[in-house]
Amino acid sequence: MKTRRNTRMLEIGFAAVTGVLIAVLVWLYLKISNVGITIIWEILPEYLNIEHYTLIVCLAGGLVVGIFHKVYGPYPESMADAVRRVRDTGSYPFQHLPITIIAAFLSLFFGGSVGPESGLVCLLLGLCFWAISQFGMARVKVQTLLDENPFLSGRYLFGQMLKGLVMAPGKIVYDSELMRWKRGETVSTGIVTGIAALAVYLLMNRAFGSAFTIPHLDSGEIYMRDRFSVILLVAAGIGAGYLYLISRKLSAVFFGKLREKNLHIINAVLGGLILGLIGTALPMTMFSGGSDIQVIQYEYLQYTPYLLVLIGVVKLFLTNVCIESGWRGGHFFPVVFSGLSIGYGLSTILGTSQILSVVVVTAALLGTILQQPLGALALMVIFFPIEELGWMVLVSFVAGCIPIPVALRVDPQNRGFIYGLLHRKDGKKLPVSGDDP
Repeated sequence: MKTRRNTRMLEIGFAAVTGVLIAVLVWLYLKISNVGITIIWEILPEYLNIEHYTLIVCLAGGLVVGIFHKVYGPYPESMADAVRRVRDTGSYPFQHLPITIIAAFLSLFFGGSVGPESGLVCLLLGLCFWAISQFGMARVKVQTLLDENPFLSGRYLFGQMLKGLVMAPGKIVYDSELMRWKRGETVSTGIVTGIAALAVYLLMNRAFGSAFTIPHLDSGEIYMRDRFSVILLVAAGIGAGYLYLISRKLSAVFFGKLREKNLHIINAVLGGLILGLIGTALPMTMFSGGSDIQVIQYEYLQYTPYLLVLIGVVKLFLTNVCIESGWRGGHFFPVVFSGLSIGYGLSTILGTSQILSVVVVTAALLGTILQQPLGALALMVIFFPIEELGWMVLVSFVAGCIPIPVALRVDPQNRGFIYGLLHRKDGKKLPVSGDDP
């Protein structure tokens, strides 16, 4: 009993160290993303007085991205593909994490209109399953050592466990049949790892500066007259969502033909050319839009309302161009920024409350694109004041319940929120006309 209790304490300590390492890697990913963008787009232009700098950097980025994908393949995976892989296989390969992170950096460094969340999700999933493998290998190793010599010291055993943390991913091998975890052990290990990771991440933010700041808008006054414009704002958000889906479809078809011919470099360079040309004329359409959310909140009056609407619409188009041409990354941050830009523009045009306008337009935009009201609502809560939760819920469900034509669906199997509710019973889909029984 004493040996088992000591072993469990070693596993708890090992879980804490693993959580610390995960936190450091995630913090570095986010910090390096910001530092790389700052160097290329803020520091270097001050020393290099080059005409058409944006276009040149975007073309160079397209060349680098194209070569990288031609050599290593399409990394990082989209969030949907990464989650689907976990759901279908029950695991996520962590052996390719270095390639995934480098690919995510390339799109971000060179100004791609994509968010960091795709690379971040792949990193987190990979690290989670890497940690699970580490726990299994460590437990098997300790059990094996104790079977050979039950009098080994805890310090020696812990040192042997820690050696696995620096082991190459391809060498993390163990007999899963020997790894027996009780449910309580699994839960406690996960909690310890998570708490350690969160604590170290927050500590690093405090000691070295925030690696990544999610902007959060302030609440504002909403008057009775503002409520009459909600229908127009919802319609504008849904319309913007359709523009996103249409541009995604067109971009997928156009750049997909180049991918079929294995023209990855031309694909990415062409995407860089479009990014550079549009970015030169409308700089706020570049990058993820995360840092610009706070800027536009306080400086939107410096732009004409029609320009704000144009920036939001063009960014929706540009995000799809980047992703489909090989500048892979997330689309949530760019879409949220587009919703804000269009919302602030319409607020000035219609004379409505700024916060109501941006909340309604963004909720309608996200609800239309995701076709999952709860998913749209979860994203909204991150950026918008909780005082507007009622509007977020209402508009997200209204937009998310409107079915999207098959030709425009991101996922052809996703027939919308209402269809999913009406055609499920006991957790299983009911066959309908056209479906296999």
